[in-house]
Amino acid sequence: MGAIPARPTPPEARVQTESLLEELGLTKTEARIYLCLLEQSPLAAGTIADLTGTSRSSVYLILRSLVDKGLVDAGAGYSSRFQPAAPDIALAGLLERGREELREREQHVQSALPDLMRRFESSAAGDGELVEILRTPKLVGDRFDRLHAASQQTIDIVVRRPVQLGGTNQPELDALARGVRARAVYDHGLMRHPSIADNIGAWIDAGEDARVFHGDLPMKFAVFDGHTVLMPLFAPGVGGVVALIVRSRELAGALGLLFDTLWTASMPIDPDAFRHQHDHEPVTVDGGHAQ
Repeated sequence: MGAIPARPTPPEARVQTESLLEELGLTKTEARIYLCLLEQSPLAAGTIADLTGTSRSSVYLILRSLVDKGLVDAGAGYSSRFQPAAPDIALAGLLERGREELREREQHVQSALPDLMRRFESSAAGDGELVEILRTPKLVGDRFDRLHAASQQTIDIVVRRPVQLGGTNQPELDALARGVRARAVYDHGLMRHPSIADNIGAWIDAGEDARVFHGDLPMKFAVFDGHTVLMPLFAPGVGGVVALIVRSRELAGALGLLFDTLWTASMPIDPDAFRHQHDHEPVTVDGGHAQ
């Protein structure tokens, strides 16, 4: 029995469906051949090549690929005819194949990550650029988040005005979830500021060790893993934000001693005091989390 032609598909619908199949992992030619077989089948390889504009020298390889992916069934023998698998079954199998490939990629990433991180940390600790100057609030925020993401052991932060406001501080929460120890000393004048008061209870619940300093904090800075410092700088007549990233164990060690001194002189924070507080002071500075 010959092939039974199906009702023609509108060209725009066919192009859209081909694109969707390509998004699922088929090549353009594979998608075209599968749609051809859905519209009329079974077909011999030579007929498929003629209908789809595919060269006869490559059509068998493409059909074999579709067979391997579970989208096409083939009869036995050299002159066998090909017909499509039911789309619901074929696409379900294609999705599962994609999930399996993703799982394999995730395993490869986890296997390669330790060596890649060793290479990165070795390069950062070597003779590379020791000082990086950041000149915009967005760049400061991006680097702040990246340093959190790269931290492995400790994060110590001194927080004073001016602050950059924002939400949940997800990079720190992610670091805490990895087992990184995070300590923060806050200026007492910030404790009613919305960016602090609205979130500090959740940060402490997640594991941040927080204290408040009842005095004038000399500067604001963050020390990551005892070797990298992020230090905003504020100078009269200089607009915007200027900050330095310094990769130096000597500077990080000196600021670590300063942090420990401030930490000892500070008082632990009771997160319950902030859970229902609504008497906030006005917001005056835009940006990201208190950096």
